[in-house]
Amino acid sequence: AVVSTQSTGGVNLVDHVLLEHQLDELCQFDKFVGVRHILDMEEEHDWVIGEAVVEGLKLVAARGKTFDFLARPHHLPHVATLARAVPDLRIVIDHIAKPLLSKSLTVCSDWKRDMLAAASCPNVYCKISGLVTEVDPESHTTSWTPQTFQDHVNVVLKGFGVDRCMIGSDWPVLRLTGADYKMVNELHKSLISELTKEDQAKITGGNAIKFYGLKK
Repeated sequence: AVVSTQSTGGVNLVDHVLLEHQLDELCQFDKFVGVRHILDMEEEHDWVIGEAVVEGLKLVAARGKTFDFLARPHHLPHVATLARAVPDLRIVIDHIAKPLLSKSLTVCSDWKRDMLAAASCPNVYCKISGLVTEVDPESHTTSWTPQTFQDHVNVVLKGFGVDRCMIGSDWPVLRLTGADYKMVNELHKSLISELTKEDQAKITGGNAIKFYGLKK
């Protein structure tokens, strides 16, 4: 998928001739900032580090565009591999890789290990988003509070630091839970409320501007 400030489209990361053409066309538009792939759509968990995909993402990086890594916990080990294979590619892990909050609020040691390994790569960021949909993904009836997510968010904040974390609304998907934009925005503010105002400003906007190369 295409990541833009207005709309989405599609690119083919493995057909490089087609990809070059698609990127050349898209780069004519200021609102085109990067690409995203839903890794759950692929049968192979290691699809994203396949040779063809890596070469395709090198073409994305060469144009100064970004990659949103939309993944589940079992994909996380591949983030660091990809980041090192394409060091010029700015990568952001969407939805903190969707930890299995429906099974346990305790931080999974594997998720934490893999998240911190990803954080060790300076070209990887993490998006604090998509939290409320993971508490009860089947029926969305289980209640939640900021404390439901705080331990996981603390791992992300400690690992990536305030300069490589950003907030994402997950709108309109969040509406599946009965929540709205304002509720989730207040949740995010609560989760980073212990930080300085300067650091909060980075996470709620400044880092996204830097990562995606947005115009203020």
